[in-house]
Amino acid sequence: MKIEGMLLISLIVEFFALFFLERSLINFLKSRNLVQHVREELIESHKKKEGTPRGGGVIFLVSIIFLLPLFFVSHFSSETMRQFLFVSISSTFFGLIGLIDDVLTSRKSSSIGLSISQKLILFTIGSIVIFFFFRNLFTFETVFLGFHLKFSPFFYFVLFIVIMVGSVNAFNLTDGVDGLLGSVSSIMLLTYIVLFYLMKNSLIFGFAITLLVSVLIFLWFNSPKASIFMGDLGASFLGGAIASLAIISKTELYLPFVAIIPVIEAISIFIQIAYFKATHGKRVFKMTPIHHHFEILGWSEAKVDYRFSIITAFMNIIVIVLKILGL
Repeated sequence: MKIEGMLLISLIVEFFALFFLERSLINFLKSRNLVQHVREELIESHKKKEGTPRGGGVIFLVSIIFLLPLFFVSHFSSETMRQFLFVSISSTFFGLIGLIDDVLTSRKSSSIGLSISQKLILFTIGSIVIFFFFRNLFTFETVFLGFHLKFSPFFYFVLFIVIMVGSVNAFNLTDGVDGLLGSVSSIMLLTYIVLFYLMKNSLIFGFAITLLVSVLIFLWFNSPKASIFMGDLGASFLGGAIASLAIISKTELYLPFVAIIPVIEAISIFIQIAYFKATHGKRVFKMTPIHHHFEILGWSEAKVDYRFSIITAFMNIIVIVLKILGL
């Protein structure tokens, strides 16, 4: 059997298997008290989410299993295998840090598990270890808007850390509205499916498409009003996956456009804090991350999802066109 046929069968099996797994997780997570605890300062409509199971993002990790049949019908080069290990290990590592946060949140019966500084330290240490473990995989050159850029090893190392830590953190900040992070991540994954198809990298193409299927299953149960949340486990896994896909596809510098919504969410917090300190208490936004600002203005969660997804789709179309043009 050819790899295309095996991948198609795997995707069909994955769809049904993960659908029933995710549905079963709802009651399981409730029974283990792995549920969402809502911050007091959040808007009133979010307080009804108290007690919703969190941890549905575990199916993102499980999706990797459905790639295994591909290894029985195809031989991949050593470089492709190392790329696959880099993407899989990076995503899983950050997902497991998110799992620690989810478990601590449950034990404390609080909205806060790991502190922000603890998360950033763990993300940074993990990124450094991953970089040195896979350092022979990376090239220090990239193309951005037609310009061939060559970095020194040290500067690329710094860029790598910024991409990994920034992406994982920004994806976590985006996960605050039912369906939002899953929707915009699906569009980002579609972009990398197209790019790796054009690069004829069937294994990483398979990784992106099996992950997309798991995100779509998650969205089935996370659409407003959500029956389950992905948790930090899912958000961190997705952040690590998109960052590592950007690195091996040599679209590092396009990542802020591919992941435009997580970037805006992170910047909104930076602006809010900086302005608050500079003006001794004044605010630019009614609440951050910025999706809460629009909710307070009267946007429903579905409207936030639609409009943020439209922005993501537009920016991703631009990136795909630029890459097709070789820029």
